[in-house]
Amino acid sequence: MTDAEADECPTRISLLLDTLADELACGSAEDLGHLQGAGRSGPRRPLFLTFDRLRREIEASSPEAVWNKVVDLHALVQGWFENRDLYHKIGYLVAVGERFGDLVKLATGRTKSCFDALLDERIRDQLDLDRTEVAELSYETDGGREKCARLLLLMNVETIRRREHSSERYSFFSHRAEAWSLEHIHAQHAEGLNKAEQWKEWLRLHREALAELPGVEEGCRSALLARIDAARGETTRPLFQELARDVIGFFNQAAGARPAAESSVHSITNLALLPGRANSALGNSVFEVKRRRILELDRNGAYIPVCTRHVFLKYYTEADAQQIHFWGPQDRESYFSAMVSVERGVIHKYLRSGTQQP
Repeated sequence: MTDAEADECPTRISLLLDTLADELACGSAEDLGHLQGAGRSGPRRPLFLTFDRLRREIEASSPEAVWNKVVDLHALVQGWFENRDLYHKIGYLVAVGERFGDLVKLATGRTKSCFDALLDERIRDQLDLDRTEVAELSYETDGGREKCARLLLLMNVETIRRREHSSERYSFFSHRAEAWSLEHIHAQHAEGLNKAEQWKEWLRLHREALAELPGVEEGCRSALLARIDAARGETTRPLFQELARDVIGFFNQAAGARPAAESSVHSITNLALLPGRANSALGNSVFEVKRRRILELDRNGAYIPVCTRHVFLKYYTEADAQQIHFWGPQDRESYFSAMVSVERGVIHKYLRSGTQQP
């Protein structure tokens, strides 16, 4: 729940001392330049900056007075950690770029309820979307990728926070430790694959899923499997592109889905956070292949964001509308509703002009 890199702030006391030193520096023209922009995206903190600031404060007051400020700051942060609502809201804000020290200042002199309301405003400002804009959101538009990533992170964090009678917390540690990628839930193309090893892996993964796909015409399946097997020896780019097109078309046809418009493919209703270590072949795969891989990772103890797990387990889709092996229009509508609907939308309260619910 801090914006500093691990090597910049290796201990909790370092975080407290750095935060206090920055607070003491406010108003000092000498130190203000160091304070502005320091952190994850800014320049590294000068080595002895905290020491120099605290030394001057000790000389101006007393060691006891400075230590009491450290104790008070520790109590404040400990209270944030013990409060699930504050933990999740502050953790999200820090994860999307808010400075930890700025949030400390925001809390100073305010009641817990007032601070909580201000955090909601900060989250709303960071998200900066209304319901219509969410529906039109695509990661290919200008700034769309960052907005999609922030929305999906917020949805994951809020899903955990809103669980009543639960002690579970979103793992910001795991989130920070992993390189996350914004991926299609169901890919319409095998783009970005340009190596023979990637082509072979893609075909292997899709052959496994295709061979076990229920409710399809056996003759068409057998013919496509035979073509994939024949390509195993030597796969050229034209051959792979032809096979990939036919395999994806087969899955779409089996799902009864029409080819989606390009904007729909890249919309928020077809996006989820996937571990960055998932290879490019998986990233360009159809829903069923990804579903199998996500379940395998989950069984092996990998950290999978809760909403990503829900997507591939069809948690959001009503039972009578489920096609477990495909990601279709009904799934997308249900996913969107789970995000923004007034009744059950996880992030609805953080949308501009949305009804503010507790």
